[in-house]
Amino acid sequence: PDAWLAAVARGARWIQRKRLPGGTGRPEAGLLPAGFSAEHLGPNDFYYWDDFWAVAGLRGAAALVEEQDAPRATRLRDEADEFLATIERSVPAGPHRRFPGAFPASPKRRMDSGAIGSLVADYPLQLFPPGDRRILETADYLRDHSSYQGGFFQNMIHSGINPYLTLHLAQVRLRAGQVGETWKLLEHVAALASPTGQWPEAIHPRTNGGCMGDGQHIWAAAEWALLVRDCFVREEGERLVIGSGLRPEWWRESGAGFGPTLTPFGIVSVRIDPADEGPRVTVDGHWRAGSPPLEIRLPGHDAQTGAPAARNEFQLTRSI
Repeated sequence: PDAWLAAVARGARWIQRKRLPGGTGRPEAGLLPAGFSAEHLGPNDFYYWDDFWAVAGLRGAAALVEEQDAPRATRLRDEADEFLATIERSVPAGPHRRFPGAFPASPKRRMDSGAIGSLVADYPLQLFPPGDRRILETADYLRDHSSYQGGFFQNMIHSGINPYLTLHLAQVRLRAGQVGETWKLLEHVAALASPTGQWPEAIHPRTNGGCMGDGQHIWAAAEWALLVRDCFVREEGERLVIGSGLRPEWWRESGAGFGPTLTPFGIVSVRIDPADEGPRVTVDGHWRAGSPPLEIRLPGHDAQTGAPAARNEFQLTRSI
């Protein structure tokens, strides 16, 4: 454990040292240096993708070293907060912006398909609350200007429909409670799957075959598994949200279940069963340190919360 914690501390120091000087008046002041970053964003630039991951890295490091070195953890959290505020201040704004409020790929870029990288602040990093206006405006821009037949279309480098990034957008919509948008994106990706249940990294808009990258893209397969899992059970801060992405046809005939699956709180299984008086939702957990707060958010039904227990059962009623 000590060796791992030392490595984490070195990683945090690396992030701190790599940041550019602040107070220079340049758009990139206080951010990380320009780099190639994720290959789907474009040529070298000061990508927010890198910065958001760095903020999450500092927060993760703080959590890991808390017990060993509480003062260092406090310093790391303070720097993470200052770093995130620096990012937010750097986002270009003003009447000259065609899409004010949305996150571009970098402070020196107009809105383009590279903005998909900035959504990492929402999923999976959760640096902003669900439904953050800036995140949703970015997602709306990508839907309206960087999509083809319902899937995210990367206009640079890949020049194709990206199943894995389409699923990333679906996660943003799921977290915001826009479950209809989530289902549309999920359905589109399902329709693009190969006969073996796989996806190329980028799909040609005419042939629906691969046009770039891996022939069987493991990232896409992982995002598919994560989205299905998150429709049943997903983490939101210090609580678990149950059933928020489940379509009625998945469970209303013979029920549906998922698990056991790992969460930061322990191992959990979820089951939804139809009943005349309303669907029954069962949550079984083997918790590490007690049950986390539970929110049952089955679409079309009133939300419920659960008291800490190893097993929770809920009888839902349809919302008006």
